[in-house]
Amino acid sequence: MLTNQSASPQGPTINPGPDVTAVDESSNEVLASGKAADPLAIKSIPATGRRYGDSFIKVSNFLLKLKFFFFLVFRGAKLDRPYYVHYQIIRRCNFRCGSCVTWRDETFGKGLSLDQMRLAAANLRKVGLKSIALTGGEPLLRKDIIQIIEVFRKAGFIIRLQTNGFLLSEGLLEQIFRAGVADLFISFDSLESDTFERINGLSRPDAFHRVKKSIETAAAISKRFGANIFLTAIVRKDNAAEVAALHDFAKELNVLIGIFGLEIPFEDTPKTIRANDPSLRETGEGRARLKETFENLIELKKSPGNRLSVSARLLGDFLEFYADANRGMRWQCRAGKLYMAMSPDGSVSVCNGTSPIPGYDYRNLVELYQSPDREELFDKFRLPCGGCICMRQLEYVAEDKKDLFDKAGLFLKSMLGIS
Repeated sequence: MLTNQSASPQGPTINPGPDVTAVDESSNEVLASGKAADPLAIKSIPATGRRYGDSFIKVSNFLLKLKFFFFLVFRGAKLDRPYYVHYQIIRRCNFRCGSCVTWRDETFGKGLSLDQMRLAAANLRKVGLKSIALTGGEPLLRKDIIQIIEVFRKAGFIIRLQTNGFLLSEGLLEQIFRAGVADLFISFDSLESDTFERINGLSRPDAFHRVKKSIETAAAISKRFGANIFLTAIVRKDNAAEVAALHDFAKELNVLIGIFGLEIPFEDTPKTIRANDPSLRETGEGRARLKETFENLIELKKSPGNRLSVSARLLGDFLEFYADANRGMRWQCRAGKLYMAMSPDGSVSVCNGTSPIPGYDYRNLVELYQSPDREELFDKFRLPCGGCICMRQLEYVAEDKKDLFDKAGLFLKSMLGIS
């Protein structure tokens, strides 16, 4: 049975200094002012386009997801084109998580302009993409985030926005839902302020409370628009004792929560997300503790009314990984075939854990998928990869009807505010 215990301290704290990094709309360049300013000023971003009523947006989100559900029911197992794209719109962040490399990327200059994104959206749709994750870095550092959301919603995408939640406000939340965000994912690894700061590399006590307040506000507002709120928690020995409390927090707010193991690659790969940090790999007692944690999560998944968005099958994969010290995360994936990734500069990859494919970007993406040799090309990036577990859920939901129907029921209840 899961219990709520205090987490043990681990690792150094990184103070990122001023977290007022902003992105200028006109130049699309990252600016560091170096002096304090209110990060919530981003809520003043003007909304654009026609204003629709809450009920209209709610019905639109429901119908878009219903169409996507039937697409996966009848086409999922037969797909040879990706349905999901992970798009890093920026490689800057106001957090300093030790397990992430995006904020350390000194090569990042400019992301795509809105006009370039319109072309990218059109080409992604021509390939067959239906769902897009807008992420980073921290995507809310782009001041044109509302217009970006509108670009992809007008192109017909189901939009998932992934954020650390620090810059969210009531005003901004309403704007992003009106612009077209159907699923909002907020990283939230701990209910203990000290642990939260340590995991996220911060040294400011207000960060935890601001993110927690953002989650509570998002949970209250989202139901008006038929949008789902997902908390994302990455389990390590720092917070393994908190998974029950994190789940109960999500259940209390009637939102969903995905709980995953920490995945550490064995090499640094350009424009990816995960950091190659051997100190974060669990061994011995830490690995045994995480094995027990996933055993408990599997039992929790069986309980009626649970709020876990992660399937029992994926939880089982994490359990097998932690149960065997010699077991890696390598598997025969279909990256590039069922899902793909795009970097801020528009370069494309088979997934967010591999480097960009030379010679291809958002402009000639259609040509890539028309090539009869694309699977051979994709294998050049799949085979050297050390593997992962989290991306398997994108394959399971396409090929496993039980996984798909379980998720659909859970998402529908959350969308309609049913406990």
